[in-house]
Amino acid sequence: MKGFNILISILLTIAVKSAFAQSQNVSITSPDKRLALNISATGKKLAYAIHSRNTAIIKASAMGLIVDNIDLGDNAQITGPAVLSTIKEDYAILGNHNIAYNYANEAEIPVAASGQKFSIIVRVYNDGVAFRYTLPVNAKRINGERTSWSLPDDVTKIAWADFSQSYEGLNYVTTVEKIPEEKTIMSPITFQANGYYVSIAEADCEKFSDMALVRNGNTLTADFPFAKNGWEIKPANTQMQLNGMYHGKPVSPWRTTLVARSMNELVNSDFITNLCPSPAAGSDFSWVKPGRALWQWWSVGSPKYEEQRKWYDAAAKLKWEYYLIDDGWRDWKQPGKDQWMLLKEVIDYGKAIGVKSLVWADSKEFRKAPERRAYLKRIKAAGASGIKIDFIPDATDEIMQWYAETMQDCADLKLLLNFHGSVKPTGLRRTYPNDITREAIRGNEYHMTRYDRVMPPQHDVTLPFTRFLAGPADFTSVILNPKELESTKFTWPHEFAQAIVYLSPITHFADQYQYYLDNPMFDLFQQVPTTWDETKVLPCTTMGDVVAFARRKGDTWWIGVMNGGDEREIKIPLDFLKKKTEATLIYDGVNNTSVDRRKQTVTNRDVLTIKLRPSGGFVAKM
Repeated sequence: MKGFNILISILLTIAVKSAFAQSQNVSITSPDKRLALNISATGKKLAYAIHSRNTAIIKASAMGLIVDNIDLGDNAQITGPAVLSTIKEDYAILGNHNIAYNYANEAEIPVAASGQKFSIIVRVYNDGVAFRYTLPVNAKRINGERTSWSLPDDVTKIAWADFSQSYEGLNYVTTVEKIPEEKTIMSPITFQANGYYVSIAEADCEKFSDMALVRNGNTLTADFPFAKNGWEIKPANTQMQLNGMYHGKPVSPWRTTLVARSMNELVNSDFITNLCPSPAAGSDFSWVKPGRALWQWWSVGSPKYEEQRKWYDAAAKLKWEYYLIDDGWRDWKQPGKDQWMLLKEVIDYGKAIGVKSLVWADSKEFRKAPERRAYLKRIKAAGASGIKIDFIPDATDEIMQWYAETMQDCADLKLLLNFHGSVKPTGLRRTYPNDITREAIRGNEYHMTRYDRVMPPQHDVTLPFTRFLAGPADFTSVILNPKELESTKFTWPHEFAQAIVYLSPITHFADQYQYYLDNPMFDLFQQVPTTWDETKVLPCTTMGDVVAFARRKGDTWWIGVMNGGDEREIKIPLDFLKKKTEATLIYDGVNNTSVDRRKQTVTNRDVLTIKLRPSGGFVAKM
């Protein structure tokens, strides 16, 4: 296979040389020849465009970094033929399915601009296009970026999110014109046009500040909201795997455009993780185990030491793998015992009954490397399986390196990792699978009576096409307390469907344990998985209106449906079933905190007709 790849690279290089000899234009196509990226320096302005066959996906758009006050997209020239290669591999993943396939054509294109030499590295997949910039030799400062995405004229709807330091803004589905101009919005954003679903984001962000977007007319442009004045380029730490280098050269993150012909392709894409490095040679992440977690903070506030055994006992009854000891444990005191001794006591109790522990921490405890390693070692010594790190500063270049260093330290100590109050993921869970979930989402912490917070129904049915396209999210799903559901009238099936639709390899269930133990869906709570072997986005799904996923684990299918704010009727074909089976069906009940539970024998010829209340839902196991 290696020799075959070399032959393909030679042939592709010959083809690009021919194109280069004729103009300042390079075109790279996907392995299936459907998707094409065109990069040009016509008129000495760097630009790119993306087409799928004869359909414009992204119209001609600006490229370039601003480095040492020089715009590398201006006064530019492609200086030689592209060097091409192919990528073909697969790897295990905890996600919408269990194997990811990484097939792409890659090219490095040499460029000069205002006396500065650099390269554009591109990859074209069957389901997306990405490019990144190498930095000129002796570059000292990143001042900004010109990369933009010029949208096609006939975008029918676009999903986007408000600016938020920790990605906790509301998500919307609107027309392009409804996005505020000249104001930062958070990626990923996803639009629908010409029969395609297209999502814009970034991948493999290691040493750059986090990228957001700004709209100007029909164009979205890269924005660094946490580094408005740029940042100094620091030498790479060669001891770290994630040090901002690619093939020995300092680079920007990938600028990504996911292109899907259906919602099913969109949701199932591994495009973002494919662009990230594989784990270091010899790494063993077999100890990374997904599961369900109970926790206390959302429902009743800070965990009290004397109540911890009841919470562990409840997790054991639910057959859930984890319990999270959240903010408040550091205030525990008993005669002759400090908080660390008490923490170990409750963790030991959990181990004795088969429940593993995750422990909350404030990032300010360990912003520097020596303090971080010492603190993490102490968490490990207490017997914890993982850590939830909260209150993380703005995602500057330095903080992005702090994320990478923390992933590495936790991997060395075999600690699972959940960043809260954090930046979005950019696919690096491929490199460090222990980075198992993170917040960076407006989750159920924004639907709480004690804070007078209420979530609108459209937000729930938009997230699968915005934040979740960047990676798993700790939404803290499944509210059952009737008082908490009084405002928006989310139904119990809608809430349970969150645990099926929203991917989080460790799923934290928000509510007080008694609401799960006493619920008519108790047996299903005991069984629902958090990672999947196969996922299908069902045809009734529309962005911002209703979301319906069928997911398979082993030979069992689960269906989760969440409705937006309008009553509707949907139909679900069961053509994915292999044989006749008995199904458990959970419909909206007579009110929002009841269910209509039925048993029914179904086959792959059946079609379920489901009437959904506003903010309603449906769950099935078959």
